[in-house]
Amino acid sequence: MHSEDLKVYLKTYEVLENGQLKPVEETPTNLIIVENVENFKENTFWLKIKNLWVLVGKVPPLSIQSGDIILFKEKGKWGMFRFIEKKEDTVILSDVKGKKKTKVKEENFTSINILGKVIRIQDKV
Repeated sequence: MHSEDLKVYLKTYEVLENGQLKPVEETPTNLIIVENVENFKENTFWLKIKNLWVLVGKVPPLSIQSGDIILFKEKGKWGMFRFIEKKEDTVILSDVKGKKKTKVKEENFTSINILGKVIRIQDKV
């Protein structure tokens, strides 16, 4: 058996229309995708958002680096942004496609409810 054939079952949540999370059946996931995440059973999970499946890793233990897509929830709404860089007391972000950049004061950035770093996005599991 090859390591890419080994599966682990990860917690899975469906995002409802009202923005709430509903736990659903755990999702079989190739071990190779999450094996580098410390304590991956506790620190990674799937979110089903409409017709997309998003594999999320908690921050920490994962760290945010340039180019990473971050999943957050603010005022009951879900969103994603790409982390570009941190300069002094400012964090530079962009939309996921990298077209629109914005600067945010670091204290505002740290006050956002960051759910984690997006490890993978796919249309089926």
